[in-house]
Amino acid sequence: MTDRLINIMVSTFDLTRTDAEILQALIQQKSGMLISDLVETIKRSERTIRQRISTLLDQGILQKEIEVLKNKRLAYRYNIKSKEKLIAKAKKHLLNKVGELNELD
Repeated sequence: MTDRLINIMVSTFDLTRTDAEILQALIQQKSGMLISDLVETIKRSERTIRQRISTLLDQGILQKEIEVLKNKRLAYRYNIKSKEKLIAKAKKHLLNKVGELNELD
């Protein structure tokens, strides 16, 4: 994935700078990341990361997988959905916005 796709996602879904940093970190770490990894990488509070992750999950941009850690605790590993799914999601979102504009006529 490229910076261009991230920029398109940020503008299409009106994402924050923190969202963009999360997406960039996840792109660089192809195997996904835990919340603790994201906190360390982008230097934001755990609460902020959790809030932004929740928003990105709700918008269908991220996916999560459950993982058993070495200490036998459960955690979620977050990944960005495939490029094709992101493009399809952005197109659908934009078409909905155009539809809303057409209703204003």
